[in-house]
Amino acid sequence: MVETISRNLHLKQTKSELVDKAYDFKPEEDNSLNFQGIDTQYSTHRLHTYLAAMIPALAGKLIDSYVPPGGTVLDPFCGGGAVLVEAILSGRQALGHDINDLAILVSKAKTTYLSYEQIANAGNDILTKARSYPGQTISFNPSERVDYWFKPYMFKPLSALKTAIDTVSDPEIKNLMQVVFSATVRNVSLTYRNEIRLRRMTEKEQARFNPDVFIKFEEKLYEALSRVPELPKDSKAKIGKLDIRKLQLAEHKEIADAIVCSPPYGDERNGVPYTQFAKNMLFWLGYSADQIRESKDMSLGWGNQPRVIPNSRTLLEAIGKIEAYPDSVEEAINFYADYFESLKGMANAVKDRIVIVIGQRVLRDTIFDNGKITVDLMAEIGLPVEKAYLRKLPSKRLPKMRNFGAAINRETILIFKK
Repeated sequence: MVETISRNLHLKQTKSELVDKAYDFKPEEDNSLNFQGIDTQYSTHRLHTYLAAMIPALAGKLIDSYVPPGGTVLDPFCGGGAVLVEAILSGRQALGHDINDLAILVSKAKTTYLSYEQIANAGNDILTKARSYPGQTISFNPSERVDYWFKPYMFKPLSALKTAIDTVSDPEIKNLMQVVFSATVRNVSLTYRNEIRLRRMTEKEQARFNPDVFIKFEEKLYEALSRVPELPKDSKAKIGKLDIRKLQLAEHKEIADAIVCSPPYGDERNGVPYTQFAKNMLFWLGYSADQIRESKDMSLGWGNQPRVIPNSRTLLEAIGKIEAYPDSVEEAINFYADYFESLKGMANAVKDRIVIVIGQRVLRDTIFDNGKITVDLMAEIGLPVEKAYLRKLPSKRLPKMRNFGAAINRETILIFKK
């Protein structure tokens, strides 16, 4: 495989005018897109944190600039729902997809209007039942290692809250309460809050960390009470679990006016570990290890099935620099082949514009310029880049890799027009 890649790098390739133009593109640095120090926790954005979330102000500006008033916005990698919330707040219709079950729950909760009375009544009922819970604590398979991340005293109140939430009959209220519970689970876990990978507190830190589970739940419930009723009345995004690559298929095709999204920058092995972030919360919500694994198997680049290298000169040159590492070469090919299929799905699901926010990736001390690779691949599809901007990353949590940290402190914003 590596020899084939090496030969390809030296072959004289006849490229279309679009691809040549794509290779030479130079994004413009726009400081107005940095949003340094801006509030990111307004409205329902604060309900539940999520990894590598798009800054709400950026999502709002891109929607206002490239989606017609009253139009439909699709985010096929909706994650924590930043784009969908901004679409709802701007009076537009919101469509979202993700493969992570926690992302779907969180995005639904952040975009579905519920009244103060509905939330208060359900929350009070849950707390009343939980505080008098006579049942047993929930047990987990030792292989799941849930016990490792929580103190023993936490299991009874968490079990009580989960059991009480399971009795809620209204699906929208139940979804919100599950998200409040999920945020509580994270807030009492023995993990550091501002790191993208799970890391357990030291023994000394654990000794000082003894949160009251019910109080933490009440705090998150209060946030829901103060924010969800402020959403536009009757607002509700259409959100479902779907692999964006399937939008190429007629039965899954959805036409939106525009796509605004921030795709993964790399596979979960070398990029942002969404599954690891979500797994403890999903275990407590009742998801099985098999269900969590199935979602991970849908992630871009995962699995060992053979893929074809997509036609991007930028990508081929980067792969050529790491060809001494066959495993890394295979990982890169797998991810970018799947990413190319995702871009095809996006092109099939939109009427007007595709707006992509993406940062660089580092693999084997080599920078993969995802912005340039994306422009190459979209040109192959037949969509030339209309505009391109660079913005600094003030706070987005991305992996910092040794001396390459500075190489991934910017994002490229790409606008493509059909």
